[in-house]
Formats: sequence, C-alpha cells, structure tokens
Amino acid sequence: MTTSSKMQSRMKLNRPSVRHKARPPKQRTPIGEAFTAANLPCALSLQHCADCGAAQYPPRELCHTCLGDLVWRETTGSGVISSRVDLHHSLWEFFKRHTAQQPWPIASIALDCGPTVLAHLDLTSFGADSADAVTAGTAVQVFSHSDCSQQVVLIAVSAHEAIGTADQRREITARLGLLEPALKPGGI
Repeated sequence: MTTSSKMQSRMKLNRPSVRHKARPPKQRTPIGEAFTAANLPCALSLQHCADCGAAQYPPRELCHTCLGDLVWRETTGSGVISSRVDLHHSLWEFFKRHTAQQPWPIASIALDCGPTVLAHLDLTSFGADSADAVTAGTAVQVFSHSDCSQQVVLIAVSAHEAIGTADQRREITARLGLLEPALKPGGI
C-alpha cells in the first residue's frame, strides 16, 4: 500500500464528507435492532402490551402504561399528520447531500392505534412539492421499509396510495432515495 493510498483510506474513514457514498445512520440500540427485525416481513409492526394491549412507539423494554411485557404485532399504519416540516440541514452526510438539492420532508403522525411516530413524508403521493402543501390533519398511511443501511425506517404516504404489496412499498422507498447511497462526485 502506497503512502498516498494509505492517506486516502485514513481520510475516507475520518471524514465522511469526502466519501464517495454516504449512507443513512446505521447505529441502533438492541431494541432498535429488534424493531428492524420485527418489521422486515411486514408493512408495520409495533410493540403491544401483553397485559393492557397498548401500542408502543418508540420501542422500549416495558409497557409505558402498566409496565407489562411487550410483544411485536403487525399494526395498521393509518393515522393523521400532527405536524410536518422540511429538514434543511443535517449532521448526517447522507441527508446533507439530499438537502443540498431540496429540503427533506418529515412528519409527526398520530397513528389510529395510539402512538405518535416520526416518518419520512412522500410528497409525491400527495401531489405536493413541499411539506407546506400537506396540512395537519391529513389522513395518511405509515409503513416500514429498510433503507440502504439495512435499517428499518418509517415512511408516510397519502391514505389513498397503494402500499399493499412489498413491491409497491419498495417503489415508494426508491422514489424517496432511501435505497441508494447519496453519491458525491469526485469523492474518495
């Protein structure tokens, strides 16, 4: 290994901004890893209390209502938008590269089953160009899908969007740009 290539590899590891490919955050807690594992085979799976039946999000070790044991169950993702915002800056290189082109829309969704989740917002399903065009109280569906870091993320679409099959959910995720790393021309 030459000195030049050794320096390039060190810079690549220490400075994510010069990497050719940037991926979304991959670090997860053990409970976050369980969330990913539970959501791989279905559209949306959340923890439910075995005793009182309350749905839980974010994932946790005990029920927030009665401290009972939790089990993962498939859940309907219907709900309404509580609030929405355009992300203009991020510390993660993946989102920095995406927000350089246009803001990244995210939303807080009150699910019908109880919890409130944060999700990436697919503006195309609403026929909108910015998060400002999607009002609070709009009916949505939330589903989970793995991103290019192989971690599950939540995505919100219009209540009228078809998300019944894995292919339909994958197409929406690809449209958001979550399946491919963010590229930097001329990166190491």
